[in-house]
Amino acid sequence: MNNQPFVARFWLLAFILLMSVGAEAKSRALPAVLHRTFVYKQSVKGEVYGTSTNVYSRYSLVTERRNPTLFAVPTMYVVARGGREFIGESYSRMVFKGIDQYDSYRQVVVGTFPRYRRTLPTLTHYMTPNLYNVTLIRDHLLSPFHAKNAKCYIYKVVSQTDSTTLITFKSKTKNTQLVNGEAEIDNATGRIISTTLKGEYDMIDFTLTVSMGPEGVASLLPLVCNMQGKFHFLGNVLRFKRHQVYGLGTFLPDSIREKHDRTLMDQLRPDSLDAEERTIYHTYDSIEAAEERARAIARQMEDTTEVKKKKHDFIKDVMWDIVGDNLVNRIKANFGGKDKGTFRIGPLFNPLYFSYSNRKGFVYIFNIQADYNFTPNRYLWTRFRTGYAFKLKQMYFDFPIEFMYNKRRHACLRFELSSGQRIFNSSILDDIRHDTHDDSPRLDSMRLDEFRDTRLLLTNNYDISDNWSVLGGFVYHRRSAVDKKGFKSLGRKYKYHTFAPMLQFQYRPKGWKGPAFTFNWERSFRNMFNSDMEYEKYEVDASLIRKFHRLRSLKFRVGGGAYTLKANNSFFLDYNNFHDEYIPGGWNDDWSGEFQVLNNEYYNSSDYYLRTNTTYESPLMLLSHLPLIGQFMEMERIYVSTLWASELHPYMEYGYGFTNRVFSIGVFVGTKNFKFDRFGVEFDFEIFKKW
Repeated sequence: MNNQPFVARFWLLAFILLMSVGAEAKSRALPAVLHRTFVYKQSVKGEVYGTSTNVYSRYSLVTERRNPTLFAVPTMYVVARGGREFIGESYSRMVFKGIDQYDSYRQVVVGTFPRYRRTLPTLTHYMTPNLYNVTLIRDHLLSPFHAKNAKCYIYKVVSQTDSTTLITFKSKTKNTQLVNGEAEIDNATGRIISTTLKGEYDMIDFTLTVSMGPEGVASLLPLVCNMQGKFHFLGNVLRFKRHQVYGLGTFLPDSIREKHDRTLMDQLRPDSLDAEERTIYHTYDSIEAAEERARAIARQMEDTTEVKKKKHDFIKDVMWDIVGDNLVNRIKANFGGKDKGTFRIGPLFNPLYFSYSNRKGFVYIFNIQADYNFTPNRYLWTRFRTGYAFKLKQMYFDFPIEFMYNKRRHACLRFELSSGQRIFNSSILDDIRHDTHDDSPRLDSMRLDEFRDTRLLLTNNYDISDNWSVLGGFVYHRRSAVDKKGFKSLGRKYKYHTFAPMLQFQYRPKGWKGPAFTFNWERSFRNMFNSDMEYEKYEVDASLIRKFHRLRSLKFRVGGGAYTLKANNSFFLDYNNFHDEYIPGGWNDDWSGEFQVLNNEYYNSSDYYLRTNTTYESPLMLLSHLPLIGQFMEMERIYVSTLWASELHPYMEYGYGFTNRVFSIGVFVGTKNFKFDRFGVEFDFEIFKKW
């Protein structure tokens, strides 16, 4: 018996064990003051959750070089076509849910950015670094102040005074997930008094200086943050500065939102503008004064001139500033009382929103999302996502609406409409051959096995506890032939409908942080809501995501399914946990049991399936240790997947992929019954997705 699947998994697990255990640092050799820093967060009593503060922010942007590609950068449209120097200031109220999670609303906003637009939004996350966490900024940049990351850094300790120590740190490997810098540490407690971090991530070359709070919970949060650096993108170079001060004592009424009052900001500002910032304001004010004088003169001129002026302003302000901006950038805005609602619209056209695969060719994705929070425990969410596959000349969309009526129990009513998915099934062609006694090749050219699937789903989920969930509902399918002419010429129907109640149970023995076991049942009845087919199917699934330190993780999924009832004319086989993902959603989405290069006809051709999917990922694996290119690697992945089905005993897929600041790419090899089947490549732009 061929033991290829076992051997493949043995070597994958051996590699993971080697990376996880063999490379572990012996942190006991590190200085005692550094050990105290590693455990300082655990010594602090109290919770960050609920802490609130008034925050003053100042940010400036100077364009050193730019070209037309700057239009493709989110939020940079006004910079790409406007002036070269900008400044903005805001006074905000911030309520922390966690050190790097907070709600914030701007009360006073002034500056020279057109319509007070936010630019380079990713920089705001750097202003609340989570120094004692594994990662400094959200889920990236490995912190030198966490014990699990000590093996990635070289430390040098210099005593400053009897009470403080200066620690400098340098990354052992030049990589975008690591930083260099220094920190002043309190000897007695290990508290970080201040630190300077230098690094480069997502095209942001930065120097971040942070002064921390004095004691207690406040010592886990920044007191003053200063950041400066440059943003590089395809020849564009922009220099930025940010300054943020927390804990200010002036409280403004909650009714003040987005007030644009320069005089009020002069009173709220806790420090002084520097020379460059004053110059930017002065230049802007001079231009504004000159334009106001020109408008005053225009009002005194004859009406025809005034009409021409208004027409010119309409084209400039509407066509360029509004339509042009929305073509290439995302739109995000709030609505409703107290900004309870939010909507986000993706750019109408941006070349960076393409992905590529061998089977679908280039696919363009467009997204609209909206949500409305009725209460902290109840909200409404919806999304419209569409994609166009140029190789298949096919438009796809899915449109879910979720009403979460009890967030604590994940009690959610979900409606979803999707269309465009191709489903291949040779059973209909075999049935036609049998009925017509026609084995000629002409039937093969009529595309009688290719259908377009429109699906309507209505479900309700409820978590009985952290260990058990139950979901019930129904699913409706309308499958219509892609090429109807062949069916009409043969006198056969080209549309098929199914209506099926469904039930799902999920068991999580360790709650939400452990493995999950899922059982699915679905049963279609003939003549129920126009259903022409009768079937019954069962599926089981087990999944586990095991996260290790330093952003490493192992993802494993195993599952199977079978049709226990299938009437003679039940041509379509459609599994929940084993299907072709027709609208790609990115490399970090939840899995659906998808194979990267498996021929799509196998998804719907077997009465049963058994599959496994394994992925190991790490930011510091193979290419990360190579000179020159290693510094740009953000994440690397190894894939091994296996499938048993009617004609596959088994199908195996091996892959390697990596993500950098611009794109994700993966190469995959598939073997069918232990023989080479096909080679494939998956490509997706990652640039600006974290913004």
